Amino acid sequence: MSNAPDNHRNAARAATNYLARMDYRRGQVTARVIDMSMTGARLATHEQIAIGERVMLTTVRMGVRSGVVVRFADGELGVRFTDDIAEAHEARMAAV
Repeated sequence: MSNAPDNHRNAARAATNYLARMDYRRGQVTARVIDMSMTGARLATHEQIAIGERVMLTTVRMGVRSGVVVRFADGELGVRFTDDIAEAHEARMAAV
């Protein structure tokens, strides 16, 4: 993932390398956070989670963030955050 303008990102992504617990309707799985922004994250996991699935990510660094899976390919999934932090960032960007 990049921050290129043609990638339709409204928040810069930062490379990371730490673990997160991901809770979803079928249980819990550990995933590695590859990169993240105010509005989403890319994670590596062995678990195939359906697009549209609601998840809760928990890490020491970011606390608990709610989101929805928007992409799954090649062992990586994309999560769009749906919490107050993401909504506030999106509102600020829309006002600019």
